[in-house]
Amino acid sequence: MADKMTHQYRQSWTVAKKLDLVKELNSTDFEIVAPERSSPINSVVEMVVPPLVGQVAASDMMRLLEILNRDDIRRVAVCGEGGIGKTTLAMNLNNTLRINSPNSFDIVIWVQGSRSLDLSTIQSQIAKRIHLKVEAGDTTHSIASGILERLKLRTKILLILDDVWENIDLDAVGIPSRDPCCTVLITTRSLDVCKHMAVNLSFRLDLMNEEDAWKLFVESVGPVVHSDGIESLARKMAASCHGLPLAIKTLGNSMRGVSLIELWQNAHRTWRCSSRLFSYIEQEVFQHLALSYYSLPSKDLKQCFLYCSLYPESFSINVGELIQCWVSDGLIIENLTVEETFKYGLALIKSLEYLGLYLDAAEGTVKMHVIFRELAIRLSQREKLLGFHSQSNPPSYKIPNKSSKRVSFMCCKIKNLQTFPEFSQLTVLFLQDNPIKKIPDEFFHKHKYIRVLNLSKTQITFLPPSFRCLSELRSLFLRDCPIEELPPLVSLGKLVVLDLSGTRIKALPEWLGSLKSLKELDLSCTHFLARIRTGSISGLLSLETLNMSCSAFNWNLRAADQGTTLDELLRLDQLSSLHIRLDSVEFLKFASSWLKKLTRFDIQISLGSHDSHHHVAKHNEKRLVLRGVNFLQEDLNDLLHKTGSLDMLACVGMSQRHWLSLSSLTSLNLSHCDVVTHLISNKRSSPGMFLNLQHLENASEI
Repeated sequence: MADKMTHQYRQSWTVAKKLDLVKELNSTDFEIVAPERSSPINSVVEMVVPPLVGQVAASDMMRLLEILNRDDIRRVAVCGEGGIGKTTLAMNLNNTLRINSPNSFDIVIWVQGSRSLDLSTIQSQIAKRIHLKVEAGDTTHSIASGILERLKLRTKILLILDDVWENIDLDAVGIPSRDPCCTVLITTRSLDVCKHMAVNLSFRLDLMNEEDAWKLFVESVGPVVHSDGIESLARKMAASCHGLPLAIKTLGNSMRGVSLIELWQNAHRTWRCSSRLFSYIEQEVFQHLALSYYSLPSKDLKQCFLYCSLYPESFSINVGELIQCWVSDGLIIENLTVEETFKYGLALIKSLEYLGLYLDAAEGTVKMHVIFRELAIRLSQREKLLGFHSQSNPPSYKIPNKSSKRVSFMCCKIKNLQTFPEFSQLTVLFLQDNPIKKIPDEFFHKHKYIRVLNLSKTQITFLPPSFRCLSELRSLFLRDCPIEELPPLVSLGKLVVLDLSGTRIKALPEWLGSLKSLKELDLSCTHFLARIRTGSISGLLSLETLNMSCSAFNWNLRAADQGTTLDELLRLDQLSSLHIRLDSVEFLKFASSWLKKLTRFDIQISLGSHDSHHHVAKHNEKRLVLRGVNFLQEDLNDLLHKTGSLDMLACVGMSQRHWLSLSSLTSLNLSHCDVVTHLISNKRSSPGMFLNLQHLENASEI
């Protein structure tokens, strides 16, 4: 009896201790702890930037570093005209702090400004940098409180505000600006900004001296600049840039590798004649930048450059979407496969980047330097026949003239879409990122020849009846719209790209199969998609890309209430890129030969569970995600042999023959595969194992 009571007492004591532990856990602020533990915040995020050139720039860098180490200065400004190198200096400073002074600041936060920068955009960038979760209904005041609370945990902060045009209320943002732990560095063209933001110290960047300017020009052009007869012309062209780095680099890049003196002479003449194109204060800057535009080899490439002015200032433009628009608008070849088109478009983008007309941005995106965007707008206004109409300073906007062919109202805060004048030549209409809730019923009757229409991130819930008039439409973007149902669009026989990602679409109608020209269908993040009508997929005989990553729809082998089956996918002979989720390995057994033709796939096999937040495969990546798979019961050797990226979660039964099948593997992520204790051993190793492996992660202990 006594033993029984002792046992019960011990059990009670154990339960009590566990209850105390639960109470302690419940009182813990996981909002703060979790992000730091699972995703550590780097003190500095390194940026892609060209190195500084010349003694003046090196001196400016040393001066900035000295200033930032002073205790009596909290706000610093770098001033100068557009293109003088303010951003380049600040980005190099950021990287220098990471490499040479890792402990000088607890965290360095970079905020990319623009002419239309607002409070919510600043807060969004900072929140993302410090891993602060922001909900859709959060006010700027509540976000500011969250930012302030998170930053006060830091001992020394550097906030870099790049390209500031107007006064920014740092207190409203949530920055502890009066706290001695916080230093603010801004780059700006405006001395008024320095005054209104109470800058303690500001210095104006000097133009490059003649020696440094020539050195930068030589680096941009290459050794051909020293050839007989060329150097004298080159020195005149470099000197005429008056020490402005952006003009020097752009002019130099446009002549890189050009060895014929006749081409240099022609460029020199073009440069001299272009000066009368601009009658603005910055005329000397733009006459040099325009030379890169006029040196582009074709009209189509020039239009591809001007096309990017349709996007707002400092906007990260998705490369894939940009190329889709170029093709749909007829700027580049139409009769290529999706893969061929992407490669061709990417080559054009690289050409423009090479000349300095684009900036490197995040992976899969490009940006236009603010100076080049302004140049593009000026050039498009001069060359009215091209019909580009961009908003110079959103959210304000004006109605374009009737001759406009390509019109952008992105980010203009439009709530009510008014009826525009009839545009008989309109081919491109950008309305994305506006709180538009309804499109007038007759709106598209006056714009029948639109080829590219972007309504992404608007608030529309349905398409108007006049939408059926768009028989010339090639690309339709409805990404992240709350639309739940599509009206019959059988009249859109020329549609090539349909983006429904992030919509609330619940079912795909049977008429979708009538879109015989459709090559790309994006259904990613369709969390409400439960049914695909039989025939709606198999009828898409031209379909090359199907993206259903993170979709609620789960493909099955046999007929079910959801309508379509995997048999419909097998009928798509043109399919080359596939992103889907399966709940069984069975399909892969008899589809092995069909999978061989795919140049890119992201197949997720989840037995009884689904994680919709896995990352999306990169372009040309063959990625396989396996959850709860027993390799002893499944024959996946053929598929593993084709796989380039493998994620395994709670999988068992991997043997040597399976590992040997992974000869093409470049990335391997293991999670909770406890039976995997080693990948290579004396008994199981082979000279051919993991020759291409670049990334390996074991998250079992996380």
